[in-house]
Amino acid sequence: MKQTCSFSQLTSLTIEQLDVTIDQLESFLLLTPSLIYLKLIGEQCELDGKRCEQFIQINLPYLNNFEFFIDIIKLVPQTQEDIELIIESFRNSFWIEYKKWFVACQLKSNALHRIQIYSIPICKSVLQYELDSNYIYRSNSTILLNNDLFTIKNVNELVLPLKLSTYGIVKEELTRNNSMFSNVTKINLMIERQSPMSSLDFLTSIINVSKLVEVKLESYCFDQDNQNLLVKIISTLKQAYSLSSLIVQSRYGKYRLYPFLNRLCSKIPRQTKCLQIPINQLNQIEIIFERCQNLSVVRFEITRSKFSQQVIDWFNQNTMNSTFRRHNGCDIVWIGKKINHIKDNHKRIKLDENQFDS
Repeated sequence: MKQTCSFSQLTSLTIEQLDVTIDQLESFLLLTPSLIYLKLIGEQCELDGKRCEQFIQINLPYLNNFEFFIDIIKLVPQTQEDIELIIESFRNSFWIEYKKWFVACQLKSNALHRIQIYSIPICKSVLQYELDSNYIYRSNSTILLNNDLFTIKNVNELVLPLKLSTYGIVKEELTRNNSMFSNVTKINLMIERQSPMSSLDFLTSIINVSKLVEVKLESYCFDQDNQNLLVKIISTLKQAYSLSSLIVQSRYGKYRLYPFLNRLCSKIPRQTKCLQIPINQLNQIEIIFERCQNLSVVRFEITRSKFSQQVIDWFNQNTMNSTFRRHNGCDIVWIGKKINHIKDNHKRIKLDENQFDS
């Protein structure tokens, strides 16, 4: 006997990390006939406009809002003609006039095996924006596709690789963009060793820095080639008045950042509450404490166990009830109450600030 089950009371459904075939998806959605809202984010579930139309009309008659973002990896390189065929299935009265559901399909010139199909506006809150890729777009609404602000209005977290190969594109984009990602509050900048200095100008042209709450600056290796850009970006973050979290992470060769750490610490935005950064001297903790009066949690990337113990001793001497944990190469400190006799060494710190702070 066939077992039947239905979630007829369910009217709103969001599925993320979707990784099933269209047949499997339809089998599941047969159990949710009362859906009014449906969001799908995932991969490999190839949507065809005509098939979706037929399924929705028969099985999801109440569906008013359908959002999706699907990554699809193809076995053979795709062409402009391939994505034209995909989007053609969404170009009919059901999608454009009746439901007013607008869809785009895109193909990157440097990743011809990967296509993306998504509803407009993009329903993902996190987006990776790659400057060095040329995209081929097709949509069932040319007007909406060309409206960047509308297409990305839901994006509040941005992953932005800064590469040397983007130099020419950065100059071109600077003339065209004006706070394009105006709703972004979290950003992850992936900085290559020879990222162009103009990257900072581009960054401030596409986001509103004052809205940033969480910032991550990472590189495989911070050294002399990109440390000036790193310092300038951190200095710019003083405009991020609501900044809560700042992460500076070097995946490899942390020691190459050591000669610049005093300078870097003297630029940490004063409003920072949670901080992750490599350190190699105790005076760097003092510099950070002098600047950031509202710090509650720090994660110090430390490579030497002896220095790790010195850091713990420093907090035990200068704070009360701080809590420590060693995890993944970091000393994590939940900062307790500061003791009044902390040795701030004001003269030296003041000299550092005059030398480096703007």
